[in-house]
Amino acid sequence: MLINMFDTAIDSDNLGDQFIMDAVWQEVRGLFPEADFISTPTHRRASLTELREGRKADLSIVGGTNILKSHMLVRGNWKITPLDYLNWRNVVLMGVGWQQYGRAGADVATRLFFNKVLSKTLLHSVRDMHTYELLRPHVPNIVYTACPTMWMLDRAHCQTVPVRKARDAVFAVTYYRPAPELDLKIFEMLRQQYRTVYFWPQQEEDLPYMQEIGATGYVPIAPDVAAYDRLLDMEDVDFIGARLHGGIRALQRRRRALIIPVDNRATELSVSTGLPVASRTEPDAIDHWINNPRPLSLTLPLEGIVAWMGQFRQDAALVSQPLATAAS
Repeated sequence: MLINMFDTAIDSDNLGDQFIMDAVWQEVRGLFPEADFISTPTHRRASLTELREGRKADLSIVGGTNILKSHMLVRGNWKITPLDYLNWRNVVLMGVGWQQYGRAGADVATRLFFNKVLSKTLLHSVRDMHTYELLRPHVPNIVYTACPTMWMLDRAHCQTVPVRKARDAVFAVTYYRPAPELDLKIFEMLRQQYRTVYFWPQQEEDLPYMQEIGATGYVPIAPDVAAYDRLLDMEDVDFIGARLHGGIRALQRRRRALIIPVDNRATELSVSTGLPVASRTEPDAIDHWINNPRPLSLTLPLEGIVAWMGQFRQDAALVSQPLATAAS
């Protein structure tokens, strides 16, 4: 079996896309251990060679990110052209989200793309209920599953995340959603609350933004996934910052994490799953999370995850058994 993966990390300047694709690849390789894989980028237009090779695939899967919107051809995170309409068929969504708080109505070109490209028989997986409500009028065969990066955060895993406050902290900002005074206030709070504050630059422009707001006295982490993983594995840290998947990566590595939302992604995941979030306009809530820790408890949509994964297995029990055990 040949599977084409729409890889949202290829040519991406955001290391969060690598975190997403790490989870996507782990799940998909587990579902299709005997398959051969090819990859197609989403952050740039697919070349003619990539289109030609991708057409040979038995199945195409889109690795989760905020890749959908009401106007797919206008400044979208999936760089599509009319050639994509002609070439792709039987494409399946896996934990995708809707870019920003999109309007309910998709335009004609977007509806045509959904109709031509997305599978009409296989289940699609979306990251949050906001995306579910926007997509369902156009693609009824969908289930809500949360983000694939969260699928491993079952009850047993959550119980391994420390309850106590850590010695040090990891801070993160999102340069394209600036709030200089608020971001600096949070950073200074962390300087007072923790021995050392590390800074995670998930995108290259995050570090200049930190310098622009006047933040000093932090320890920068190399903008490299392996470097970030080493820090999370070796140092006693809490993550507090405005990078959703930087925070989820910390949870995956058994570190406390508080996400500071800058758009709809973390906010919607928090509503659906209980992911810890606090607004940067509410520093008291951030302070309370730091100093009044509580056990991590997430509500994962196990039924949707089982349904989406199970459609690719002859025996869905192979999928549902570990998830059911984790939920018990």
